[in-house]
This record gives sequence, C-alpha cells and structure tokens, in this order.
Amino acid sequence: MQQRSFLRYFMGLALPVILQQLLAHLLAMSDTIMLGAFSEDAISAVSVANKYFFIYNLVIFGLSNGVGLFISQYHGALQKENENRTLRFGLRLCVYTAIIFMVILLVFPSFIMSMFVKNEVLIRLGNVYNGIVVFSYLPYALAQMMGVGYRVIAQPRIPMYAGCLSFLLNIALNYALIFGHFGFPSLGVVGAGIATLCSRIVEALFLCAVALRKESEFYLLTAYTRFSLREKYKIAQRAIPLVCNEFIWSLGLSFIFMNYCAVDERYIPALTVVDTIASMIYVAFSGCSAVTGVVIGNDLGAGKLKQAKLDAKKMIRIGLSIYIVGCALVLCTSPIAPFLFSLQGESRHMAMQLLMIKACITWTQGYSETIYYILRAGGDTRSVLCIDGLFTCFGPLLLSTLCARVLHIPMLWMFAIVEGSSIFKIFIATWFYRKETWLKNLTERKHDLHETRNITEKKSTSMYQKCE
Repeated sequence: MQQRSFLRYFMGLALPVILQQLLAHLLAMSDTIMLGAFSEDAISAVSVANKYFFIYNLVIFGLSNGVGLFISQYHGALQKENENRTLRFGLRLCVYTAIIFMVILLVFPSFIMSMFVKNEVLIRLGNVYNGIVVFSYLPYALAQMMGVGYRVIAQPRIPMYAGCLSFLLNIALNYALIFGHFGFPSLGVVGAGIATLCSRIVEALFLCAVALRKESEFYLLTAYTRFSLREKYKIAQRAIPLVCNEFIWSLGLSFIFMNYCAVDERYIPALTVVDTIASMIYVAFSGCSAVTGVVIGNDLGAGKLKQAKLDAKKMIRIGLSIYIVGCALVLCTSPIAPFLFSLQGESRHMAMQLLMIKACITWTQGYSETIYYILRAGGDTRSVLCIDGLFTCFGPLLLSTLCARVLHIPMLWMFAIVEGSSIFKIFIATWFYRKETWLKNLTERKHDLHETRNITEKKSTSMYQKCE
C-alpha cells in the first residue's frame, strides 16, 4: 500500500471515529461543567455513581470488540453471512450482560455507592442518579455492539451520526433539566440522569433503524441460521479473555479510585477533572485504535500476514505520535483547564498539579495501547489480558493500595507513583508483540487464498479511492 494512499485511508476511517469520540467526551465534559456549576456535591455524587457504569461500560466494550474482531476478519475474508451471524450473536450476549448489571444495581444501589464513599449526601444523590440511568444500560449495550459492527467493516460514519444526535439531545436536555430552563423545573442530578437516559435510547434507536434498511450491511430482517455450539465456542474462546481483561482493568481502576478517596474525599472533583481532560488525548487516539482494528483485522482475514506486520508498525508510530502531541497540549493548558470546571481553592490547585503529572506520563499509553489493539485484532486476547488487566492489578492497583492503606502517602506523591508505573508496561507490551502470536487468520478460509487476496485488494483499492 502506498504511503499516501494509506494516509488517505487512515483519515477516512479515523476522522468519523474521532468526531464521535470527541462528541461523547464533550458530552461528559459538559455534564461535569454543568454539575460543577450546580454544586460540588452533585459533581462528586455523579462521578462516584458512574464508577459502576464504568465497569459495565468496559465489560460491554470487551464483549463487543471481542465479537467485533471476528466480524472484521469475516469481512476481510468476504464471508458476509458469518459476518451478520456474528453481529447478531454479539447483540444477544450484550443484552444478557446488560440485564445482569441492571439487576445488580437495582437490588444493591446503596451498597455499590458505599464501596467508594462514606458521605451520606453523596450516597443519596448517587442512588437517585443511578435509579434513572440504570434503564439506559440496555440501549447502551445495543448501540455499542452495533457501533463496533459498523466500525470494523469500515463504515464509521453511521455510529458517528448516531453519536452526533445523542450529543445534541443530551446537551439540550442537560441545560434544560439541570438548571430549569425553557420552562422545565431545576432537577439537578435527576435532570442529568433523565438527559443521559433519553440520549442513549435515541442513539440505539437510530442504529437499529439503519440496520433495518435493506441496503444495510447488517440487514437485521434477513433470515440466517444461528451459530452451532462449536462456532459459538470459537468466538467465546477469543471474546471471554477480552471481557475478563476489561472487567479486571475497570475493576482495578475503580479500586484505585477508592484508594484515592480513602486518602482524601475532598479531591474527588479534582480527580474527575483530571480524568475528563486527560481523556481528550484518547479521543484523538480513538481514530488510530479503530483503524488498527480494521486494517490489521482485514489483513489477517485475507491471509496477508506480511502486510499485517508492515501495517502494525505504521500504526504504532502513529499512535505514539498522537499521544506525545496530546500530552504536550495537556501540559501547556494544565494551569488554565481547572478554571473551566468551577473548582475552588485546594481542589483547583490539586487538579493543576495532577494534570502536570498525568501529562508527563500518559505518552507511554500511545505505544502500549496501539499494541493492545494489534493483539486484539489478531485474536491474541490472552496476551491482551496480561498486558492490560493483570498489569493493572499487579502494578497501579497494588501500588495505590500500599500507598493509601499501608504507607499513608499524600495524594500528590501517590498519584505520581501510580501513574509512573505505566512506564513498565512498554516493555511488557513489546515482548508480547514480538512473539507474533497475533499473526493468525481466524476465519479459516477453505477456498483458494490467492483468489481471496485478489478480491480483497480490489475492494480495498476502491475504498481508498472513496477516501480521496
């Protein structure tokens, strides 16, 4: 693939994903800004309440992307029927997962909140928010699986349009319901919950409506036989380690947050602001992650292993560059950014210092996360579990527990130690990448592979031309 053609193809796939992630991030940022202007208790309560959703979100992320790697490779191997059957299997799994998380939150709301904080006011406000948002878990799961399906077949604009619609609706409802504009009552945390619920329902309905059109790649009304148990096991064998990884990783980060809260609950708003601003770097990187899954997955599905190795090196360079630039921008804006969130006194000063530390360390993720997506595209989910979930447990989580529960180190030094541990992740990720266990074709094509490569190359060339 020519360098210029590759860049055109990259931008054609990456920009819609970046825009969608940017809108989602601006949505979360607007929630934080609006709730911060309403009260610091509101922003703290919703931040803590969202920790349970964070775990759920990453489980759905792992499940949908575990299924998505098969959709990507079936698409590269031109097996449309298996591509569609895989998506439907993934939708069912996501629905079952959503129901389990909903039942747990509905039965044990106060227990879940009390795991993170002891402040009764925060627990009460968090329960109110979760009591509304819990009903958005099911449409959110459907939207995520459909969005992954379209992204891995190089149609990222469809989930981008859904994200735009969700973003605009959520912003409008937040403004109206949190503060009481346009004749609505001022509902605070309740208004934020209603806005989130409505926007997620609309996003799911949009994606499902697109999939009901006959010209859609995933026409849901087409009758396909379901996968056999053997085929389901084949998908589950790859997806379950990825789900476990996301669950362990999200649980680890949640426990790290609990350790920060144990040191000083006053700094919860500062930590929320740091996470919100620093995740802007991931917004820029999200396009790279999506393209990595599509390019590597399609290369492997078509049996082009040498091309997959070359493309993997390109994606590593791009991912690292994005993170370095992003970290530099966060470092430059760290003295100004906390003012946007109405933080006062010690919280504002702490947020500035934590942002500086974050910016000096986070560049390491550009390298290790790109390798994460390369390994995942090749179905090497066990290695993914080692470099992501298990590393979080035996690295940052272990260090944060020692700092908070044993050594009682102040927040600033504890944050620096925990974040600094990610430097070691570079060496671990490199070792798994060089093993090349990710270089495999999961689709097991039985016909002439040479013919498949020619067809796929013609298809790819037409896609590059569209990007021009």
